[in-house]
Amino acid sequence: MTRLAIIHPDLRFWFSGDLGYSPDTRDIGERMGGFDLAAIAIGAYEPRWFMKDSHLNPQEALQVMRDVKAKRAVGIHWGTFEGISDEPIDQAPKDLEVAKSTSSVPMDFFVLKHGQTWFKTPQ
Repeated sequence: MTRLAIIHPDLRFWFSGDLGYSPDTRDIGERMGGFDLAAIAIGAYEPRWFMKDSHLNPQEALQVMRDVKAKRAVGIHWGTFEGISDEPIDQAPKDLEVAKSTSSVPMDFFVLKHGQTWFKTPQ
């Protein structure tokens, strides 16, 4: 249940670690004032009755992004270990896209391919 915040004049970053959804994430957003980037777990979420206390599903991950007031988020904690949960190993990014498409608020929440590097150029 590790959570990590890095606060720098040029970047405010939050790492979710494993977590089940709770109002604590709203408290983090209020207390910390939001983040430029959050790394939020999106995988290993089925079956919900068993995984909900320790793993977010993609819909909940979107809510966590809102709660912590992140401008942008990257989905982590998915696609590494076959059989750790009941959803297919590549399902989390697909379910995240469905959740984003049904959200009334556009969200900059993306997933990298395995081994992909992402560069954000300074503004």
